[in-house]
Amino acid sequence: MQEITPEHVRAAIGRFCDGLYQKKAESELKKLEKARLSQNESEIAALEATLAELKQKYLPARWIASDALRFATQLKFGSHISKGVHPDAKGDNIYFQTAFTLPPHLAGSQLLSEPALDANGNAAALPLAAFLNLTIDDAGRLKLRDLLQENHAALQGCFADDEAESARICTVFQTALKAEIDQPVCHERNKQILWPLGEDAAVRDDYVCLVPLHPSALVHEVYQRIHQIRYGEASKAAKEARFKHKENEMQPYFTTLPMGVVKLGGSQPQNVSQLTSRQGGLNYLLPALPPQFARDGAYQLKPQHASFFNRSLRYACREPFENLKRVVVAKKSIMQIRHLRQDALEHMLGIILDLAEHIQTAKPAGWSRDFPQLPQAQKYWLDPNRAALEGEADFQTGWGNDWETTVQQHFTLWLNSWFKQQFPKKAAEFNDAEYQQWYRDMRHALRAAQRNGRSAA
Repeated sequence: MQEITPEHVRAAIGRFCDGLYQKKAESELKKLEKARLSQNESEIAALEATLAELKQKYLPARWIASDALRFATQLKFGSHISKGVHPDAKGDNIYFQTAFTLPPHLAGSQLLSEPALDANGNAAALPLAAFLNLTIDDAGRLKLRDLLQENHAALQGCFADDEAESARICTVFQTALKAEIDQPVCHERNKQILWPLGEDAAVRDDYVCLVPLHPSALVHEVYQRIHQIRYGEASKAAKEARFKHKENEMQPYFTTLPMGVVKLGGSQPQNVSQLTSRQGGLNYLLPALPPQFARDGAYQLKPQHASFFNRSLRYACREPFENLKRVVVAKKSIMQIRHLRQDALEHMLGIILDLAEHIQTAKPAGWSRDFPQLPQAQKYWLDPNRAALEGEADFQTGWGNDWETTVQQHFTLWLNSWFKQQFPKKAAEFNDAEYQQWYRDMRHALRAAQRNGRSAA
């Protein structure tokens, strides 16, 4: 771990103040460049004087003494904020960090080892929040607020030329960061929950009043992770390689289902908090929907069925079938249509392999004995654990043979039959070439399942 010295802290503060100067002086610097091109001496002199004054204002010691100390009294810090519930709420914020561990099936702020620091109040004072989140070490993990909370020795003499004054300023920042509240303040815009204490709380009128706060640090962590999945450079490169069929550059990537978004603060998200401003006010909402239970009969393999590939499977694969219809009726074989065809097939094969895996794991070994009409190859595929039972030597021998080829043929005939039924006038188009293509797709899917230990023995 890198050893942090006062020189590291001063250098980081210097870079931060220079960034403030560059942002504030951006307009004047552009004007100065134009004035020099036109050789307007009077304008050059006026702009240089303005820039020199700005440069002095953003010298570290001067900015800290004049602005940072004043900002410290104008901001409320915390990981859970009041204004996230309602932008007009004037209740207190809190900084929540605990060693309490949540059960594995729950997610909350307790999972954050270092919750992000949020702040709100006077929007003009928000640069102080960025200052306290300033990165100090080369690895980008240690922040100024971490040093302040530890009262690190590297802070000595970093906030002013006089060490006593620097120590006083350090104490002011530490007090602001602690956000210690002796008497928490609520506001009429905050929500309130009356939580009953005991079964007869209504009779005894015994409740505790809870005031929920917006979990800003947790929401920001979720926002960053989802944003990285959607728009990160690695994800963009992987999607581009897949779209352009760059096989040597293809990499797996995550995708996200449609999500709701709530926007806080309207056109002025900085009035809610600093982290809300960084997110442009956007907060992703994860699905909170009632459970969807599988319908009885969604897919059932019954003893009288002559094949796994039946009408019930067609219903289970109705969505990819609809997409394949669109491919057939398309007038031109453009790239988008070809991609739709491939996506539909991959979707269909994924459903088939999931159903096969469910049958393998949900049914007891040897269940296929009671399915006399089911082809033997499909029994090998869907009931592989039967080979380990006593008295199943013949099954074990057959299971070791090439049953995959037969299963691939069953799938191909099933799919081709559907195409010919749906498009009788185009039946001739589904010739040997199409048959071979479906066959290859199923073969690749089965082999991939076997490599991954899915839907295969």
